[in-house]
Amino acid sequence: MVMTLSGFSGLAISFTSMWFLHQTGATTYSLVGSLNKIPLSVAGILLFKVPTSLENSASIFFGLVAGVFFALVFDAKMRERSQS
Repeated sequence: MVMTLSGFSGLAISFTSMWFLHQTGATTYSLVGSLNKIPLSVAGILLFKVPTSLENSASIFFGLVAGVFFALVFDAKMRERSQS
């Protein structure tokens, strides 16, 4: 029963991933995949009490800023297309 549930869950994840890719695009899909690592990095630092350094914190912050910048630029392009 657990294996069947696991199989259906994997199938659902695959379908939702392909739907998201169809709705957005490859670049956005790739960016979301990389941005989901930021909360995991922060959680790992907090949960496992990893000593942080300037490089460590700066790389997480840079990834977050890059994601926000991409979202703003993408939103502006989508608004431009809808007005045309």
